[in-house]
Amino acid sequence: MEESSSFMSKYRMNNSSFLKGVFIMWKNFVAIGDSFTEGIGDEVEGVELKSWAEQFSQLFEPALSLTNLAKRGLIAKEIRSLQLEKAVALQPDLVSIIAGANDILKGRWNPEEYREEMRLMVSTLSENGAAIIIANQPDFSTRLPISDEQKQVVKKQVLKANEIIDSICKDYEVFLMDFWSHPFSNDLTLISKDLVHPNSKGYREIAHAIFEQVNASTIS
Repeated sequence: MEESSSFMSKYRMNNSSFLKGVFIMWKNFVAIGDSFTEGIGDEVEGVELKSWAEQFSQLFEPALSLTNLAKRGLIAKEIRSLQLEKAVALQPDLVSIIAGANDILKGRWNPEEYREEMRLMVSTLSENGAAIIIANQPDFSTRLPISDEQKQVVKKQVLKANEIIDSICKDYEVFLMDFWSHPFSNDLTLISKDLVHPNSKGYREIAHAIFEQVNASTIS
């Protein structure tokens, strides 16, 4: 606990900022998504297992109020149907929407459906006045114990998912977390034994990385 508290205290940011010339004061953060945002993974000695969303919210001063609606196992369509309406009702000023891993890894990949669902979530929350954090997917094919043929399929689908996320970023003002390019994705010391989810250190790293990305897009 002491290590985690010390790490986080170095990166606190006042949540009064300017985003492209507009004054913002975030208070209410809502996270929607799957197990990645719920915070499923292994606890590494010395670092308590907490979701990246919880740790991210605590990096602000004062800390953001967090409602984490994310649940494991869901594809984008299920996240939209089960969580979007609840998220809107909470009237958040900051929302994270990270989805797609289950669409790919569960063999349910439908690129047109994924595009439609992600755009619907982003547009709905954006129209309701929320700032939005989204992310692309890492290259799962480099670490999963699957055949070379399966690796090629997974990589192709991840690239398509990331292309869709890129297109959304061109049409909406969002904060993009680039997991495809982040060194975290290939650092197995930050990954759980299932080789899919981050471990407790990984979630801490992710909270910091997303915080830095948001901070880089604002001027305190």
